[in-house]
Amino acid sequence: MESIATVLYLRLRNVLAICNGMAPESAAALVGQLRSILEGPVAKQNGIVAMVRHDSILAVFSNDQETAPDHARRALHAAVLAVYETMEMSKQLALRADTAAAAPLALAVGVHLGSVEVGMGRQGSTSGLIRATGEAVEIARALESAAADVRWSIVASGAARRAAGARIESGRIGSVGLPDGGFMDVVEITGLAPMRTSRTPPEVYQIVRDAVTLNQSLYERPQDILNAARSTTRAAASQFTIEGYRILRKIGAGGMAEIYLAATDKPDELQVLKVMRMGDSGQGDTLQRFMQEFALLAQVKHPNIAKIHRQDFAAGFAYIAMEHLSRGDLRARIAEGVSTQEAISYVRQTAAALGAIHGVGIVHRDLKPDNLMLRADGSLALTDFGVAKHVAILITETAHDEVVGTPYYLSPEQAMGQPVDQRCDLYSLGIVFYELLTGAKPYRASNVEELLNLHVNGPVPLLKPPHDHLQPLLDGLMAKDREQRYPSAQAFLDDLALLEP
Repeated sequence: MESIATVLYLRLRNVLAICNGMAPESAAALVGQLRSILEGPVAKQNGIVAMVRHDSILAVFSNDQETAPDHARRALHAAVLAVYETMEMSKQLALRADTAAAAPLALAVGVHLGSVEVGMGRQGSTSGLIRATGEAVEIARALESAAADVRWSIVASGAARRAAGARIESGRIGSVGLPDGGFMDVVEITGLAPMRTSRTPPEVYQIVRDAVTLNQSLYERPQDILNAARSTTRAAASQFTIEGYRILRKIGAGGMAEIYLAATDKPDELQVLKVMRMGDSGQGDTLQRFMQEFALLAQVKHPNIAKIHRQDFAAGFAYIAMEHLSRGDLRARIAEGVSTQEAISYVRQTAAALGAIHGVGIVHRDLKPDNLMLRADGSLALTDFGVAKHVAILITETAHDEVVGTPYYLSPEQAMGQPVDQRCDLYSLGIVFYELLTGAKPYRASNVEELLNLHVNGPVPLLKPPHDHLQPLLDGLMAKDREQRYPSAQAFLDDLALLEP
């Protein structure tokens, strides 16, 4: 029987390497424990196991016709709990004499919502397992394979994330190629948000988030699991000290820096620290960009640009202290649904921020909803000016240069590898504006090359009622020839003021 369901594929890494160092009896016992680690969260969230191997399981989450569909939330909840349980086991193995030298245990998870054909298991089987086939199964497997490439613990399709609701916390956004040559939006799952009626202490939710972060770090830094097992405090808080700050937790990482949430000497004040470790060979140019770009940006005082409090050096580190933007990014707001007036307000604030940075010669080059953050009062702030950008998931070569970044927001000149100026940011602003108004991206394609071609040659997307009166603004932002675009952010804001009621 075919139905819409959420498929969860979990695969443990390094199981055989760990078992090879153990006595046969101990190895068999470990495999049994690992199976419980994977199956336990599935059972708790009312999923059904469809396949079991020594290092992986496939599970299906669905609802009957009388129940409101919540299978995506339950599947992602199970995925987060499975990562946490895996990390707890990893810490135990890191302290055992017969497994400490092996590569650490880690978990990769792929989750997709789609069409699944579910039937009975093989005739005569006593396992109790169902049989699950279909596109959603194959995509979930593909997303699990992509987890190591993008270095995320849990890779969920956009469809699964959107259906899961606010209880599931998410992070970076990207795209991955599928086995059939297709192209899919994916979202990093980072933790669970407390329920309003929950009596569970906030620290418990943070421990789960930390486990997800630790798991994904194992792709590059296996020693982290041993450090975590031996430490009595969270690893992120014990790695370094900066005078005047108390490191609370690691909240992100990028090409040049790691990002931490920190408390200051002032009561109840939180700041974000972007920290770059020094000492690696060939790092001089990177360090110079890290400090100089923010030295220039610090001169820009504007309510819609993230505030920089301080930049300095500590023992072995360069760091920048910025304001903490507590309500997350615009990506999450778009997923919740944005009214026309809210969309106009957000795009107005973004354009004002762009005008401020363009005025001092800065071109952002990576404008997208992920880099537009919201303060507690709802105001918007532009951030991420190349200091700690998310790891690029898609990289493609052009005839002129290398294009790096999420391709949905690239200007035509960026897609062609040409030099850019402030008008590339205005094109990206147009894409963000369209997405705010419609909830969808203007261009979709089966692969990166086709998408880049749409940026270069495709028509400017048309807005449907009730947003069609804003079409002239979109045309002025997204003109393929930059000479036909708005010459400045202020020119766009002037026209926006004329069209507003």
